[in-house]
Formats: sequence, structure tokens, C-alpha cells
Amino acid sequence: MNLETKRLHLRPFALSDLDVLADICARPDTRGFAWEGPKDRSSVAAELREWIAEYENGLGSLAIIYKEGGELIGHVGVSREEGRYVLSYALRKDHWCMGLAPEACRKIMAHTFDELEMDEIWTRTRAGNSAWRSMMGRLGMTHRESAGDTVHYAATAGDFSDAMREHERKVEFGMPIKR
Repeated sequence: MNLETKRLHLRPFALSDLDVLADICARPDTRGFAWEGPKDRSSVAAELREWIAEYENGLGSLAIIYKEGGELIGHVGVSREEGRYVLSYALRKDHWCMGLAPEACRKIMAHTFDELEMDEIWTRTRAGNSAWRSMMGRLGMTHRESAGDTVHYAATAGDFSDAMREHERKVEFGMPIKR
């Protein structure tokens, strides 16, 4: 499962990626809105092994490689959790505000809906994470439920398709878009 965008290469992780991934996941600025906060190396190693095992089913997080420079800058993927397909990502802070997160999320969601024929993708974040919530809206996701400080969003394949048509229309006509 290798996916390409204009600026990104999304590829399966290898165990040899652990050092870089552990560094990304240990940063408080990168993990600030995650429930568990920064992760230690052993937690990242366990998660990495889970992602690699999920590749057999077409799921799991992929390494985000920034083509300009070839660096591993984060992860994006869909995993099965509690009966739902759940989108997650993390991106090094020095690559924020460049439109890379929505670019990666659009590609993995398109793959999940088109190739894996999933009906719905969920995600969750802290209620105060307005950037993530805004991006989810642009990806066709809508607020579905809240539990304490956690909000859950989801999109059907149709919701996502409608959002992507709107995004492409804006790009085609040079209209301002939030990435």
C-alpha cells in the first residue's frame, strides 16, 4: 500500500522507522491534543507492530514522507477500533500549516473508501482542537457524538465524495481554500 500525492509519499512503516517515529511521538507539541500525550519509545514500538500487522487487511498507519527532502514527518492511517474504522494522524510541528495533514488525510480516506470499500470513517479529538475539527469538516466529516472532552466525527463515502468535489471545484477555479 504505497500512496502518492503531489507533495507526499505514504508508505508502509518498517521496524527501522522506529527511531524517527518515536521522536515524533515523544514531542509534546506534536502530541498535545492526543489523549495520552507524548508517547515513550516502547509504546510507539508496540503501536508500530500493530500497524504493520494491520497491513494484511489494508489498514494501519502509513509513514508520511515529505517528497521535498525525503524525510519521515508523521503518520496517517485508518485502523479498526471498537467496530469502527478510525482515521488518525500526527505531523511534526515544523510541517504544520502547510496543508500537508489534509492532503495526507484526503488520500488515505479516498483509499479507504474506494479500494477497501468501507462505508464510514470516524475520528475523534479533544473538544478544544479547533484546527482538527475544522479540517474534518472540510473532509466531509460531521460531528456525531461527544463524551466529556472528546468529540467524534464521521463521514460516509458520499459525504467524503461531496467534500472532495467541492475542494476540486475550488482548486479548479482558483478560489481560496483552506487546505
